[in-house]
Amino acid sequence: MFACICQAVTCDEVHAALDDGAATVEEVAEATGAGTGCGTCQDRIADIIGERSWQCPVAALRVA
Repeated sequence: MFACICQAVTCDEVHAALDDGAATVEEVAEATGAGTGCGTCQDRIADIIGERSWQCPVAALRVA
């Protein structure tokens, strides 16, 4: 499933960027290009970050 249609970035690619250390929408954009087109996917990317933060309290400290 695509997280960003404009840049054809999948949710798996967003997760991979987060696994590699990205912790914000801006860092995911830098790593993948997601969110750099029309920007409507930025909320979706933030949701993915938030879901992962909820599952991993240590990550929540970086996102907050």
